Amino acid sequence: MELFEPLQDARIYTYESLAAPASLAFLEARYALLARRRSPDGSQIWLNWAVRQRAGEYVGLVQATLEGRRALIGYDFFPPFWRRGFAREACAEVVRFLVAECATRVVEATVDVENAASIKLLEALGFSRVSTGPSDDMRGHTDHRYEYAAKN
Repeated sequence: MELFEPLQDARIYTYESLAAPASLAFLEARYALLARRRSPDGSQIWLNWAVRQRAGEYVGLVQATLEGRRALIGYDFFPPFWRRGFAREACAEVVRFLVAECATRVVEATVDVENAASIKLLEALGFSRVSTGPSDDMRGHTDHRYEYAAKN
C-alpha cells in the first residue's frame, strides 16, 4: 500500500494521539473499517480522502466525520509536501463539498495550540476560533477549537 511508508514519518504525529501504523496489515484493517463509511452504531458518516498531486504521488489525507448537519475534519499531510499549498487546496475542497453536497452547516476542527501551521491553514480557510481548552485526546496538551459556518 502506497500510504504506509509516508505514514511512518514521526513528524506527522507531533500534535496527535495516534502513532504511525505498526504494520501494513494494521493499516489495511484500519482502512477496511473506514471504507464502511459509517460508525459501528450508524450515527456518523465517515468520509476519507487520500490526496495526490497531479503527477500521482500521495501528499496526504483528509477526513470528515458527519453527524447531522455538523462535520469534524482532520488532515495529515506528508512532510515533503508541507507549506506547498496542498493542504489548503484539499481542505478547501472538502469544506466546499461538505457544505454543497452534504448540507453541512458547521464544519469543526481541533488543533493543538502549538501547531502554528495548522492554525494558519484553518484561519486562511475562513475558520474562526471558538474556544480553547484541554485536549480531549492528548493529556497535558491544550487545543483550539475552530468552526466554519456555512453561508446561507
